[in-house]
Amino acid sequence: MIRALLLFAALLAASPASAHGMKVFAKVVGDQVSGYGFFIGGGRPEGVEWQAEMAGAPLAQGKTDASGGFAFAAPASVTGPVTVTLNTGDGHVARAELAPARFGAVPGAPAPALAAPEPAAPEAAGPELAALVAVAVAREVAPLAERIEQMDNRMRLTDLMSGLFLIIGLAGIGLWARGRRR
Repeated sequence: MIRALLLFAALLAASPASAHGMKVFAKVVGDQVSGYGFFIGGGRPEGVEWQAEMAGAPLAQGKTDASGGFAFAAPASVTGPVTVTLNTGDGHVARAELAPARFGAVPGAPAPALAAPEPAAPEAAGPELAALVAVAVAREVAPLAERIEQMDNRMRLTDLMSGLFLIIGLAGIGLWARGRRR
């Protein structure tokens, strides 16, 4: 019984573990792809290698800045999903995949014009207008998508309490099994 109390006291006094998951948030605004990596529970991966590729072909690479951020020019022609990968080198690897639709294009088609198109006849303005609307919507939705990603991946008090009560429950089962053997 004393051992169990000592174990419980040690668990309460322990500091948070360093192991945690990493995620990547990436967005496309205009002709720029940007984003950042973050650790679930807090913190950003500073100076971490990142690379972007499309259909296995490298697009860009570098190291994250002081806030875990990265940025690169969007490809002129989107032929498939663009994948951004962060690798800390110590076991944390995270990926974000950007579908061709996020670039306002269909696979194999050139990226849409980002400047305002010349006035055209109303019947011809359909595709150009659709491309401009897609870029504007992506620009406005990006902060919302970022916030949702952060909220989905943060460590919550309920997560911590669930883990603590799981440990207590397993210890209780172990003590019950030990008592049954006597």
